[in-house]
Amino acid sequence: MADVNLDEKDFEILRWLDREGDVDLGVDELSDKLGISPSTVYYRIEKYREQGIVTGKVPQLDRKELGLNLTVISEIKSEYGPGYDDIGERLSNISGVQTAYFMVGEKSFILIAHLRDHDHLQQFIDDIIHTDGVAHSATNIVLKTFKDEPRLLVNYDDEDLEALRS
Repeated sequence: MADVNLDEKDFEILRWLDREGDVDLGVDELSDKLGISPSTVYYRIEKYREQGIVTGKVPQLDRKELGLNLTVISEIKSEYGPGYDDIGERLSNISGVQTAYFMVGEKSFILIAHLRDHDHLQQFIDDIIHTDGVAHSATNIVLKTFKDEPRLLVNYDDEDLEALRS
């Protein structure tokens, strides 16, 4: 964990930002809600940016509205060694990959991708298979998503959030 000292007000601000999204909207609203001055809220948000806790301003896009109707999870096995970073970079750059993990265990990499259709899926699989260093891959198609929450703090209960402050 980064060397960050956060108090209860910090977590209230961060939970609000996580829930509401845009960092620059609603400073006055948040200030009123928490009973602290707008300048304090603004100062703390700037502090979070400097510490790397809050980064960027990314709107949420609806994949299905954009025609990305297939979500796939690919498990990839490669030889472990000095070239795994290069393999991971090549896999990460395949069109449609949103998340790429390097793993310890039976599989070397997990990719999560959002694709248009079966033709796009076939191209995706071909790209994986033809990536230097890939020994084996298996791609699974998601039938139903129960949770896909991009926000962070909303995924934790109060007890776990309290443990983060300790």
